[in-house]
Amino acid sequence: MTTATIGLVGCGRIGRSVVRLLAGQERLRLAVIEEPAEAVAVEYLLRFDTLLGRFPHALDRDGGTLSIAGRPVSLIVPGEQEPPAWGDLGIDIVVEASGRERSRAELERHLENGAERVVLCSPTNEPPDLTWVAGVSGDRLETGHRIISMGSVTANAAGPVLKVLAREFGVERAFLATIHAYTSQLRLADVPTPDMRSGRAAAENIIPYPTNADEVLAELLPELTGRISGMALHVPVPNGSVVDLTCWHPRAVGADEINAAMAAACAGELAGVIDCEDQPIVSSDILMTTYSGVFDSLSTQIVAGRVSKTLTFYDNAWGYANRVVDLLGRLAELDGGGSR
Repeated sequence: MTTATIGLVGCGRIGRSVVRLLAGQERLRLAVIEEPAEAVAVEYLLRFDTLLGRFPHALDRDGGTLSIAGRPVSLIVPGEQEPPAWGDLGIDIVVEASGRERSRAELERHLENGAERVVLCSPTNEPPDLTWVAGVSGDRLETGHRIISMGSVTANAAGPVLKVLAREFGVERAFLATIHAYTSQLRLADVPTPDMRSGRAAAENIIPYPTNADEVLAELLPELTGRISGMALHVPVPNGSVVDLTCWHPRAVGADEINAAMAAACAGELAGVIDCEDQPIVSSDILMTTYSGVFDSLSTQIVAGRVSKTLTFYDNAWGYANRVVDLLGRLAELDGGGSR
């Protein structure tokens, strides 16, 4: 069995989900968490989570070391000269989940300090070696890919669906609107912020917000470059979002046709990545799903013969974190085990 030792940078919403998924795993061993918050706060927010519930494994802390499912995990605070000496810490793969915008040079420093690979839990402004989205670019992973972006949560939900629609029916133009649960980027009360709308109370308003999911999708599906655009609307729910995808096709299409194509893909190439649902679900029904997205076949509509409208629900973190762990497993297999 191939193994890899993991260092996690950032223990926010995605990071804490990854910690839960790695707890007790033998082949993927979490050894270090770099997080600026105090150790007592990290332990507390792992133990009690509003959305995920209580931590499901044994969890203890002794000073700056956690014991997670009986295995020690060191907590380190970012220093003035980041990142830490990963090689000395025995780390094979760094998962960068801080939510901070990182340059290519910053990511390369992880490699210079001894890590074999970096998995970035966000899009990046500078090209990574690969943007890996299961169901879209999952088969493109190569040994030479050392800095790998997971793209955005929205792109992971929308990308596989858009790929199937483009392949089966052609797409002349696409517009996605993500109706998104509020996040820590927003505020719970009205406060002054440079972007005035993001300072409005998130639990009380529908807040228009920019998205880069369309840019990520254009990178993943270059044949659609210049033909995808989008926006986000943050709504007053704590979790559970949906991609409203509108596509203009070169020929007439039918709702049954689209649903059949998606059902076939979900049973085949997208198995374990996108689920196809034929029951009348709402956003809370997909919380804690391990899928990147859940295609709502009952909501598929056709407008004027050639325009399709589809909905794909997704959990804001859990499905994405599952894909992070899937990628870590792929990398461990690719490297033949790098545990030191």
